[in-house]
Amino acid sequence: MRLHNSELTIFYHCSLNFNRVKQQFEPIKKAGIFLLISTLLCSTVLASQFVGLINAQAGSTITITSEGQIVGTDRIERQGDVYTFTGDIFGIIVVEKDNITIDGAGYTIKGKGNGVDLNRNSKGPSQPGCGGVVVKNVYFCDRGHIFASSNNNSFINNTFEGGGLDIRNGVSIEYIGNVIKHNVFIDCFPSAIFIDWAMPNVVTENNFINSKIDIQIYGQLELDRNYWSNYEALYPDAKEIGDTGIWDTSYDTGPHAGRLLFFDSNPLINHIVSAGAPIAMKNQPLSQRSPQAIKNHNLP
Repeated sequence: MRLHNSELTIFYHCSLNFNRVKQQFEPIKKAGIFLLISTLLCSTVLASQFVGLINAQAGSTITITSEGQIVGTDRIERQGDVYTFTGDIFGIIVVEKDNITIDGAGYTIKGKGNGVDLNRNSKGPSQPGCGGVVVKNVYFCDRGHIFASSNNNSFINNTFEGGGLDIRNGVSIEYIGNVIKHNVFIDCFPSAIFIDWAMPNVVTENNFINSKIDIQIYGQLELDRNYWSNYEALYPDAKEIGDTGIWDTSYDTGPHAGRLLFFDSNPLINHIVSAGAPIAMKNQPLSQRSPQAIKNHNLP
């Protein structure tokens, strides 16, 4: 096809304008590509740092040494033998010192499966863990636990969501004298308290919300005056004894390993309002800390 002069002129001007526009947009295109690449690189770096931070928080180990030193965090203050949280803890606290008090002051131990471990110490595998330890006012989330194969400990006013207490060992050492009082156990699966190779230990005045106790063949417990959220479903004909706030039918916590039977002889009608960890530096009820759990189980 042959073009006339006028058509050639139009074609020439169109080509020229297109090239000029292309040249004008070329720097913008390059800048856009550079900006996109830079954004992707920054996002990758930030994501990597964030994931690394989360992993570090979840996997960190904090140690209270046998000499009483605190290693691994600046969120615990020491006054003599009292160790008090000053913020939420990300990790597991390994205790190597006997006869101390760990006061969570209402702060939280975070990270899946983290908690307080009294077992890992330098006494050797055939010896009990650190004893005479008080753990109080700690909020355990993410299935957090207290691991305590040792004697004469007290676990008071703690809240456990999904986790609990583990008192056991693989050798024949009888752990005695542990007191579990004024704690709240919420949705603790498979059990709020696991007992094995543990002789008389006291469990009293706790709130068990959709949670149970698991006792192995060589375990013993003194159960008394606890609140059990499933009580009325199990014993619909039970009645209050006078105005005592106690049901007239004992609560059966079994069956357990070896067909052991353990009963709470004085189960409470109402939950204990003062039980559980306080809220750090906030005048708020527990319901504002764990709204879904409270909604489901009618806690204060």
